[in-house]
Amino acid sequence: MSRTTSTTANLHKHSIDELKVLRRTYPPEYGRNILTAVIMLNEGSSVKEISDFLAKAIMNIYTYINRWNELGMEALISKRGKSSNSRITAEMEADILFTVMNTKPNDFGLLGHVWTAQLLADYIYQNYEEYCCAQTIRNLLHKHHFSFKRAQKQPSKGVESDREAFKKNDNFDAFCRKRF
Repeated sequence: MSRTTSTTANLHKHSIDELKVLRRTYPPEYGRNILTAVIMLNEGSSVKEISDFLAKAIMNIYTYINRWNELGMEALISKRGKSSNSRITAEMEADILFTVMNTKPNDFGLLGHVWTAQLLADYIYQNYEEYCCAQTIRNLLHKHHFSFKRAQKQPSKGVESDREAFKKNDNFDAFCRKRF
């Protein structure tokens, strides 16, 4: 299904002049781009002309206009980099770190022998009833100098020296990576 070629922007009881004044004084670029798109669209410019003027993709212009029509002035606030539904407290953070270092997912009824970011997010929901995405968990662990190494396939009948080297690195000590 193709996108419609013409669209309109609702002014939400504002005049074009009010929006122009707001655009000149609004500090974040994201909000200024939305206001510019709405103003230009109401003045008769096409989406392609707005896209060329702002040096943004046509999809971005449609997104700006749809957000403006849906949210009004709230659309001017950029939510990029902000998680609205994840609030990890200091207590939860300490619990995550303790859990990663001292327990396994099986201890809490979760399937797995090694902690993953998604399993930790499930653990947070199970214990605190707080939704948290896996990327938030990864960022938290990275902030505390934990690293993540993806599992590598090791054939059971591989080279003996490789298996021994793998077993040596499996232990947790000061010289090995912390596992989660």
